[in-house]
Amino acid sequence: MDTTSNTPSGATTLDSARKLYQGEGLALPPVPAAQALRLRQVGATAYASRDLDWTLYDFANFADELQSGKAVEPYVAFGLSGHGLALQAAHYYAVTAHCAVLFQMQWGTPMNRPEQDRERHDAVLALAQKLQAAAGAQAASGKLPAGQRMVAAESSFHGSRWAWLPADDPVWHPSRGGVIMDALIAVKQLA
Repeated sequence: MDTTSNTPSGATTLDSARKLYQGEGLALPPVPAAQALRLRQVGATAYASRDLDWTLYDFANFADELQSGKAVEPYVAFGLSGHGLALQAAHYYAVTAHCAVLFQMQWGTPMNRPEQDRERHDAVLALAQKLQAAAGAQAASGKLPAGQRMVAAESSFHGSRWAWLPADDPVWHPSRGGVIMDALIAVKQLA
């Protein structure tokens, strides 16, 4: 777990996050109003609207939690963190009642291509908002299967895949870098 206090601090926390992302030339990840009130700093460069038992770098833990079948309440967690010189990343984890986006992109290392990576980061965040809105609209129209959540997981280190969760035997659909678009298409195709 990141060692900084999990003390709520509201708008001040969002301002701190905004400054961090502006300093990197990255768009600030979207934070729903309901989550902004609960947002707090959980690490030197990490923010979340809930307590975390792991760091932002622990991508598999976020996916495993959703796949476990236990109820996961809506939250947002994001920031910049990693291990060592080569394993740094920008993270964005957003869970709503009907959709979850798990995004981890290598960032801040000598191997990065900053301009291309900034464009990719910002494009993924914009597309994630479209996916979340589409899932919400499908749920409101009764087309989203009850109790199901679209999960789109994209990581520079763990690959990309999407699935409907929870499921007794989840079917993860691999993607080659366009997982959020693939998930958006799957959501829009619900009859």
